[in-house]
Amino acid sequence: MSDDRQTAAGSIFPIGRCGDVDIDIVVGDLSTTEADLAIVGICSRKPIGSELVAAVDGLNRAMQGAIVRLRSDGIFTSRWGETLFLTSPPPPIVPKSVMLLGLGPTGRSVASHTRRAVRAAANQASRLGGAHVVFAPARLETGSARFDAAASTRAILRGVTDVVAVQPGKLERWTFLASSVEAAGLAEQFRIAFATVWEH
Repeated sequence: MSDDRQTAAGSIFPIGRCGDVDIDIVVGDLSTTEADLAIVGICSRKPIGSELVAAVDGLNRAMQGAIVRLRSDGIFTSRWGETLFLTSPPPPIVPKSVMLLGLGPTGRSVASHTRRAVRAAANQASRLGGAHVVFAPARLETGSARFDAAASTRAILRGVTDVVAVQPGKLERWTFLASSVEAAGLAEQFRIAFATVWEH
């Protein structure tokens, strides 16, 4: 979902609170956002290449194209729940660590698989003991007519809330990153989804 409105970098759109963890959307770039862990969700339906969203493209460029190479060279296949953890990324990358998360062929809209994949990442984030996690998908959609954005949003949020509701560890904040154009629309979509997955 997008419109022509531009939102300033760093703008925060609160989504809700699950247990002791605040969930929000922020306009920004994974490479420049302060966080303990940056998670990149990558589906396996298509090569990611030039179709990276802005939040991930900045990180890929800061890593000299490593995210795209890991995917295109088959080192990271993006199967459901696959993770690749990159510790101590070099400057100018701001997050303390980076995780690639496989979201499988999400064009099939298998919400239960997406939920399990995100849950696995949230579990790892909780075990790492950081206070702030930022997440962005490499692409906002898969190019498949069968892709269901609303179902995907609910599945992602369920994956997060499954963990933070019961074992947040030191986690205090979970942030989804978006572009200046997409942020307001995505925030609306996420708030609607959050109301259906978390009723407390």
